Amino acid sequence: MNRRHAFLGLAAASLSTPLLISRAQAQTAGRTFSPTEHLAMTLMGGTLAKQTSQIALERAVNPHVKQFAGFEIAEQTALAQVLTDVANPPPVPLDAEHQAMLTSLQGLTGPAFDRAYVQSQIQGHQELLLIQQGYLENTNRTPDGQHIAVLARASIQQHLTMLQDLSMMLQRG
Repeated sequence: MNRRHAFLGLAAASLSTPLLISRAQAQTAGRTFSPTEHLAMTLMGGTLAKQTSQIALERAVNPHVKQFAGFEIAEQTALAQVLTDVANPPPVPLDAEHQAMLTSLQGLTGPAFDRAYVQSQIQGHQELLLIQQGYLENTNRTPDGQHIAVLARASIQQHLTMLQDLSMMLQRG
């Protein structure tokens, strides 16, 4: 699979047919996703995860939250490189719902930021998990896409466990 051509084709297709992923899990649960949808939705979710994590590196007060943010940035950078076959892929534009989430985090500081960031990461990871699962349920998936989705799913599941633990820790104070 030539990922560069797939990415360029996706970019052209997205100009004529916008792919909305956010109406969160309601729109992703139980769906199957084409290779093009999987790529677009995974990259958009990754862009949001990376951008909110970059903010967390600056604003989070809890060292565990900052540590998770660093892991997330590295993971989303690597995943975007694999998906696009580009060394430094540009961020994918966010849809209105994802942009609103990013904007709301930009207005927070301190412990309130930490809690909101972790909750946004939980929501985003749940979406990404459903996207990977939906792609894996598509019988017309590509072998490369299948391998990437299997690895992404395992990492997302691990991150959800970490995020749930972080959320409980932050609630206790």
